[in-house]
Amino acid sequence: MSALQFQIDDSLHRAPGGAASPASQHNHLTRLLAHVMSLVEQNDDTAIDLIRKASALVASPDLPANPARSMRGGLAPWQVSRVRRHIDEELTGRINIDDLAQITRLSTSYFSAAFRASFGTSPHDYICRRRIDHAKQLMLTTDTPLCEIALDCGFADQSHLCRVFRRVTGQTPAAWRRNGWIA
Repeated sequence: MSALQFQIDDSLHRAPGGAASPASQHNHLTRLLAHVMSLVEQNDDTAIDLIRKASALVASPDLPANPARSMRGGLAPWQVSRVRRHIDEELTGRINIDDLAQITRLSTSYFSAAFRASFGTSPHDYICRRRIDHAKQLMLTTDTPLCEIALDCGFADQSHLCRVFRRVTGQTPAAWRRNGWIA
């Protein structure tokens, strides 16, 4: 089977009228993949479309690694929403953990622990991954040089982007861009 290239359409994994719960996203992903398996040999185009939708769900930062995991000790839904919004709005600039803690009305140390319980990762790692996702989107949709993409995504320079990109994806931005694959 030949390698097929595709892009993530951000609107495919948003629930109408608000964000879907992680459990419902997991169930939706499971249904999509089951449907894809039944269509692979019959209708390639429909199967590819469903794979795109499943890929968008997997790439969503809303979907936790373990959907059944307890959120005990985590952030409240309003805090999660405010933190996500602040990170997405300030992605190109400096994001300070003290500012994130202040937004949630928590101490910095408690915020870090609650963030990890809610997101399954540290605030720094989450921010890096969001910046890499933004860089991937820019690499797929524009011909902008990597040095400009690095600055547009909040990295200090192209070298910083390359180091973090390789740590997160396992390949360099240039190689990823040549392949054009969502990783």
